[in-house]
Amino acid sequence: MLKESTKPQKINVYLEQNLPYSGINSNNEALGLYGQYWQSWSSKTGIAVEFDLYSEQDLHHLLSENSPAVYSGLTPPLITDNTINKLGLINVSADFYYFSPLAEKMSQALIERKKSIIVGGLLPEAQQLIVGNNNINYQQYPGLLELLLDLFNNKIEAIVMFNIGPEKSSLMDTLLTQFLKSTSIEGDTNSLFVYLPAEQQVLLEWLQWGNQFSLTNDVAPFFLALNEPWWGTSVDMARNIAIVFAVLLLFIIFSRSKRKKDRQFKDVLDSSPYPLAIFALDGNTLFYLNDEVKSLFPFKKKNKKFIFEEAENQLLLSRFINKASHQTVIDNGLMRLLVNNTFHDIEISAKRIHYQRKTAWLCHLKDVTALLSAEQKLIEERELLRKVLDSIPEQIAFKSPKGSIIGCNTAWAEANHTTVSHATGRSAADMLPIEMLKKQKLQESAVWKGETYNTQEWVSQKKSIDMSLVNITKVPLYNDKGIIFAILTIDNDITALHNLSKQLKDENLQRKETEKELSKQSLLLSTVFDASYDPICLLDDEGRIISANKSFAKLLNSTPDEIIGRLQRDLLSSDRADWAARQNQEVLESGEPLTFEDLIFSGDKKTWYEVHKAPFNDEQSHSKGIIIMARDITAHKLTEEKLNSDASHFEQKMLHDPLTNIANRRAFDEHFERLWQETSSEQEMLSVVMCDIDYFKPYNDNYGHQMGDEALKLIALALHETASKMGCLAARYGGEEFVVIIKGGNATKVLRAVEKLQEAVHQTQVEHLYSEVSRYITVSMGLSSIFPSDLNTMKMLVAEADAALYDAKISGRDQISVHN
Repeated sequence: MLKESTKPQKINVYLEQNLPYSGINSNNEALGLYGQYWQSWSSKTGIAVEFDLYSEQDLHHLLSENSPAVYSGLTPPLITDNTINKLGLINVSADFYYFSPLAEKMSQALIERKKSIIVGGLLPEAQQLIVGNNNINYQQYPGLLELLLDLFNNKIEAIVMFNIGPEKSSLMDTLLTQFLKSTSIEGDTNSLFVYLPAEQQVLLEWLQWGNQFSLTNDVAPFFLALNEPWWGTSVDMARNIAIVFAVLLLFIIFSRSKRKKDRQFKDVLDSSPYPLAIFALDGNTLFYLNDEVKSLFPFKKKNKKFIFEEAENQLLLSRFINKASHQTVIDNGLMRLLVNNTFHDIEISAKRIHYQRKTAWLCHLKDVTALLSAEQKLIEERELLRKVLDSIPEQIAFKSPKGSIIGCNTAWAEANHTTVSHATGRSAADMLPIEMLKKQKLQESAVWKGETYNTQEWVSQKKSIDMSLVNITKVPLYNDKGIIFAILTIDNDITALHNLSKQLKDENLQRKETEKELSKQSLLLSTVFDASYDPICLLDDEGRIISANKSFAKLLNSTPDEIIGRLQRDLLSSDRADWAARQNQEVLESGEPLTFEDLIFSGDKKTWYEVHKAPFNDEQSHSKGIIIMARDITAHKLTEEKLNSDASHFEQKMLHDPLTNIANRRAFDEHFERLWQETSSEQEMLSVVMCDIDYFKPYNDNYGHQMGDEALKLIALALHETASKMGCLAARYGGEEFVVIIKGGNATKVLRAVEKLQEAVHQTQVEHLYSEVSRYITVSMGLSSIFPSDLNTMKMLVAEADAALYDAKISGRDQISVHN
């Protein structure tokens, strides 16, 4: 019987460093299963425990020298004599699970120990727990799944599960028992031991006394935690499982992405303002129609697909599509379909796409019936204009700033030894002598600045060997923006009028020679005056009317008899009287004729006259004066106004950049102004994107200007196509600078649109080895957006976009900078 006086106050426990079973940390604290046990033992018995590390010293000497002391570890010490005793601390039972056909072999191995077997389990270093069974080879597994697979594949012959204490009805035991046979090695024959010197018999008794406190229940949870988790796997199996899950995940993501992309594609088509449809390759089935298409034609739905209500339309579409079966893209094809029992001209553009895992046509349909009718009407009007021009006897031509003939009439063509069709579009330098070109260039220099030029010249005509006096008038033609885009030249043969003036002068000089000749000349002059429909008047050097015909008197609402002898200024209003007096004085002093155009109002009627004032001087009578001749050119002016109106059609040719074939700055300005008005009234956002090619000068210097032009064309095409797809306008702003204008949307959508423009430039992959930001051509972009109102201007928006472009450049180029 133990005496309280023999109870030790403290014992020394030596542990081997073999985690997770035993070990000591840097603070000399016990770790692992043995550490947990001795801490519980100390708590229950009241005996202090001090831990130390065992490192293969002489065990008997170590324990005797530090008495009372014990060794506790999974690895048993080498004992060659009876100086060391051992005591079982923790009973560990082992359950072996195996397939029925191995029952006999398992019995021979576990009970009779005649056979060697390979077993597997989840407990680390469990070979030491199978006491006295050297014929059992134990393998540790990271998880139950891999353990069961090796048992099924006969790589091991049994699964061993270890337990502490009597409780064995765990979930794992229950599952294994349902499918496998089992054999157990009970804990009373299989234990974890403590070792102490044989002479420390009192310490042995106190250790046996401490076992009465059922410490097994305290360490059982820790022991169970030593097992690997059921779901643990090896690296190879984890990799295989990960590959399977990755493939499955990719399949799920791809399927979801495909469905999402189809939904997004359909949403884009639904929101498009353009008539869009998706047809089968044979044209017999319509997979999708947006509302714009449904508004053009009546359809009916059948089995989630569409067909025309007009069976004839379905047949016509199928025939048209089948003719283009060898193509991947259809550009502006034309077909006729029934709309409300009337055939309409339908323009179709299509591209092959993949839709719902099928190859189909994505089509844009446009009813161009009205457009074609308008084009035909325009052709007829142009033909009518051509006939009007050809019926005018004056020589009429239109010249562009580059010196090419935009148009002319037959009279001008014949005078210059060519034809209308041959002259139109050709440079004047190819048809006219160098001397004449130099003269015309000098005459037209002032006209390009907005002045009207008028002169008279003696020229040789094709139909006559004589020289003719031609009145040359050059007028600038303006477009809607007030910019001169052409010069209208009107050459009028006034030889007859000139000869008449000369004849009158000769007759006046000969008046003193004979009365008879004077009478004849006076009679001739009177006859000419009376017969002429053109107003004619003679003034003396004081401005007194000495002769006038009925046409001239009619302009003054009078008769010749009432005005002859009166001063001209008395018959005119005060402002016109002063103006006429200054003209008359100028003609008399210079001795040179004067020709000008004058507009006369008579009631509601207005009449244009070409007025010619020329001086005369009678040397015999020492009298001088002025002859005034006027010609009604109202019809000519009306024709000129019509020509000015028609000339606006030529302006369209001036709205495209000749190098890149996209809109030029003039087209951008017009489009910008129109969108400004629209967005201001609709309260929508308007955005401008300024684009500049990075390091374009080094590109030109190293690749040459021809390659530079080609690069500009490629970048312009990429911007134009991308902008057109988004319903925007891209234009060349100048040099290597481009501009894009975007209507509507919000800040996020506009930024996405600009990113698409940048990506389109990147995809051109135009090589630029002299750029400092990329081996391909890149573009810096400045974006600015605004809601147009009375508080801001177009210039402000462009200035902000230009400032943003500057920020993008100084920040490193090949990027987008935003100013709002």
